[in-house]
Amino acid sequence: MSVKPTPSLKPRYATPRNLARPTDGAKEARIAEALGTPFLPWQRMVSDVFGEIDPDTGTYYYDTLVLTVQRQAGKTTRERATETRNALWGPNRRVWYLAQTGKDASQQFREYITGFDKSPLAPLAASKRMSNGSMCLTLKNGSTIQPGGTTDSGGHGFQGDSLTLDECWALPADKAKAILDGFLPTTTTRLKLTGVRPRLTFCSTEGTAESTFFNPKLDELRAMMDAGEPMGRTCFFDFGIPFGSDPEDLDNIWAHHPGAGHLFDYDQLADFRRQFSQDAAGWARAFGNLRDSGIIDRAIDPQLWQSTSANAIDPAEATGRVCFGVAVAMGGIGTAIVACIETEAVPLLQVVDVLPGTGSAPERLRELQERYHAPICIDMRGPSAALADRLRLSLDEWGIARYELVDMRAADAVTAPQAFMSALDQHAVNHAPDSDMDREAGLAGKRMSGDAWLWNRAEGVNAPTIEAATLALWGLTHMPDDTPPGVY
Repeated sequence: MSVKPTPSLKPRYATPRNLARPTDGAKEARIAEALGTPFLPWQRMVSDVFGEIDPDTGTYYYDTLVLTVQRQAGKTTRERATETRNALWGPNRRVWYLAQTGKDASQQFREYITGFDKSPLAPLAASKRMSNGSMCLTLKNGSTIQPGGTTDSGGHGFQGDSLTLDECWALPADKAKAILDGFLPTTTTRLKLTGVRPRLTFCSTEGTAESTFFNPKLDELRAMMDAGEPMGRTCFFDFGIPFGSDPEDLDNIWAHHPGAGHLFDYDQLADFRRQFSQDAAGWARAFGNLRDSGIIDRAIDPQLWQSTSANAIDPAEATGRVCFGVAVAMGGIGTAIVACIETEAVPLLQVVDVLPGTGSAPERLRELQERYHAPICIDMRGPSAALADRLRLSLDEWGIARYELVDMRAADAVTAPQAFMSALDQHAVNHAPDSDMDREAGLAGKRMSGDAWLWNRAEGVNAPTIEAATLALWGLTHMPDDTPPGVY
């Protein structure tokens, strides 16, 4: 039997604790212990932050928690303690727990009541209804805790102080809107009425390509944290293996699973993996918390991606030539700019920017080109076509092209992905760690075009940073030999 030490917590993203604020986390932890499910370190970490108290108001600071974590981690047991604490905060509070279906919610509620009845909290109950469709725990203070299903409830008519949407990866965007449109208006008067800030919790594993509500929410919050943008009253925790790392590496799974050593032993991981058989994507999602994009033919092997990682270069110290690759995401929602930098060893790919939309891209590219005297490589077709036309047709007051573009024909755009993968396979190119590019390396898939293949741009698997990296490498390797090095 292999005995491995319990790993330390390594969330991919985490709202930091503000020690200037007191926290309600200890009270939630005591309730969890009373219910027979003492908090694990990760659960206490989340509760300590989400439970921070605003010194100016004496109530919760955060009104929203977005939590994504692997299976077998204890997500639902943390929610039970949090919901119980919320119901005990004051009289006549309304606490709702919505699971994927009413059946799922009812099963979770029965398990909760079983633990509640055996706990020191049992005398706090005034009544319990256990009939499907009308389940409810009413406390002696008049507060209620009720379950429901996201797929069979529109959310209308809820009087809410706390709403938890569990397993919301399965929630379509239109259904989520209906639930929130029904719930949120009822919270507007609750703070004034009760003195306690109403709260929303979204918790789930990563989803699939069909997770039209949860995927954009996670992508937005990750981008905000990467950019250092303020999160307002939203608390965000994201647990899982690093993007771009290998989900088949059991040591990697163990090191980044917050339930490891607490809820299962290392030797059990191999058995867990066998249960998924040929469903590699399902395993990666359940135990690595990686999104299942639905693409079977993933282009980039995780081990290869890890083995070609290299330290980022300080632009002030780079002396080789540079080329910028530019790719626009489907729908024009973002623009990725990646530099390919010539080094003494092999070229290095490094993300420069991931811009919202395309409007600011020309100005940013002009800045980069003026500073580094480096050409730009962009696909003249597809989602980048409109931006490419703007760059190509932009002239200065003397009629001279403002942008130096690499001469890339349609046939070149088809062969560039093959050249990119060949360079990776031969370790003829490296890439600097970057959360966007590492994540998209795990999503990137192929689509056939004649006898060749291109990057798949389907919703949920579009990988603009990988496409920009592909163009940057192609551009660098096709620059004239007399192109001067970048000036730093």
